[in-house]
Amino acid sequence: CDVDPTGQYIVGSGKLAALIPVFDFTKIQAAIAANDVEGDFMGIPVLKYESVIKGEVKKPGLGPLHTEFDDKGNAYTSMFVSSEIVKWSLSTLEVLDRVPTYYSIGHLCIPGGDSKKPWGKYVIAYNKITKDRYLPTGPELTQSAQLFSIDGDKMELLLDLSLIHI
Repeated sequence: CDVDPTGQYIVGSGKLAALIPVFDFTKIQAAIAANDVEGDFMGIPVLKYESVIKGEVKKPGLGPLHTEFDDKGNAYTSMFVSSEIVKWSLSTLEVLDRVPTYYSIGHLCIPGGDSKKPWGKYVIAYNKITKDRYLPTGPELTQSAQLFSIDGDKMELLLDLSLIHI
């Protein structure tokens, strides 16, 4: 789960998911106060999905994993299976842009993206399985990173580099 800079929305992701659910913290608090549950899991109350969801990002890509945020109300989610970064609007939950990564992106980073004031200039893709781009390094090595500008409406690749593990 990742929390947007306002603390209002919680983005859930999973490598096998076909959508990205966005939960509303205010609705979560109201559901807890009203005991709006649909059972429990090992003694922990499970809130009703419909009571706590803001909405879902439909067809974002394959394997949504991690989400970071810019300073303009946008979210950027790494797609592990389809090897891409997807930019989407936190207000409308619509996909705005997508860029390919090489290969199988895991984490991503927007400097300041985990704070109340993200910088919103760059996103870094941390890619896992890139061995065929940098032979003869062996399995899982080297990994790579890609630096994208997110200043404009569309993401733009600025730098593509190998990260050699020593």
